[in-house]
Amino acid sequence: MLVVDRFEGGFAIIEKDGRNFIKVSKELLSDGIKEGDYLFEKDGKYFLDKEQTELLRMEISKLKNSLWEK
Repeated sequence: MLVVDRFEGGFAIIEKDGRNFIKVSKELLSDGIKEGDYLFEKDGKYFLDKEQTELLRMEISKLKNSLWEK
């Protein structure tokens, strides 16, 4: 599992497998990637994992809504 934690200058700091961080040049990322996006790596480049990213966003939205319902 790869998740964009943050950007620092020309690099993305990516959380790998929930415990390690790697520093990747922004040039190796596909366009439009943001903090919190899930990625997959192919041939040394990183691409948005749309399905996992959307699942995470839906889960966060449900959690936020449950807080307001109380």
